[in-house]
Amino acid sequence: MESTTRFEAEVARRHTPDIAWPTIALLAGCLGLWLLSSALSLAGFLPLWLAMVLNTLALYAIYTPVHDASHSAVVPRNKRLRWVNTVVGTLAAFPIFMFFHTHRKSHFIHHAQTNAPGDPDTFLMGNFWAVVLVKTPWSLINQLNGVKLWQSCRDLKLTPAERRDTLLAYGLTIVLLLGLIASGHGLELLTLWIIPWFVGEHVMEVTFGWFPHHDHSETGRYRDTRISLFPGADLLYLQQNLHLIHHMLPVVPFYRYRAVFDELRPTLERHGARIEGFWPGSRPTAP
Repeated sequence: MESTTRFEAEVARRHTPDIAWPTIALLAGCLGLWLLSSALSLAGFLPLWLAMVLNTLALYAIYTPVHDASHSAVVPRNKRLRWVNTVVGTLAAFPIFMFFHTHRKSHFIHHAQTNAPGDPDTFLMGNFWAVVLVKTPWSLINQLNGVKLWQSCRDLKLTPAERRDTLLAYGLTIVLLLGLIASGHGLELLTLWIIPWFVGEHVMEVTFGWFPHHDHSETGRYRDTRISLFPGADLLYLQQNLHLIHHMLPVVPFYRYRAVFDELRPTLERHGARIEGFWPGSRPTAP
């Protein structure tokens, strides 16, 4: 079959802005919602349960700016402003206990070796219930494991500056968490940050990692991930139901996946891409 990668790249170019303002707005909205709902709850103006729900939604969605920034999809062209990607990624990663430089390097390896030996996302492979109940919770707990973080800095060969920034961010995080506990705000920390982080990122990991890639057995440009079409998917998944578009053309920001998919769908179908429904292997339904 004739290669269509040049055409696909041209479509991506047309849908890649100089600055992805919606990604920056999503970061600002998530941070703002998390901080505002927490402040209102602490002041007694918002029920604690409602603040927990709002914070969970915010910390679920905030990974998307991390993801875009990892691929320099926030500012993809202007070299003088490429630092904006690092700022966006670092700010978005902080509330969910991620560390931008290690995540970015690990994520690049995932793209290069998707579903193959060496893919670092092994905790998202396998039986759905094992991933949901065991593998993902254990991975989340280990995000605050300083020894593992130091090992990741070493194994991923971060530059001295990247390693310094990563360990500094980790140190500040630990100091903040311990400070909140020592000052008598342990319950507030648990209900307004820890639980929303754990639930929100848990759902994110499954929707970003397990659903688009399962059964993690195929490799290749058009088969290592899939398209998942069902009502409400674009909103619920922040267009990660169109994850194949991201793996093919990672410089495209998340909010343009649908437009790119609609334009490339005939090409994808000719190449045998996986266009399915909610569950891997199911039939697609109209969005």
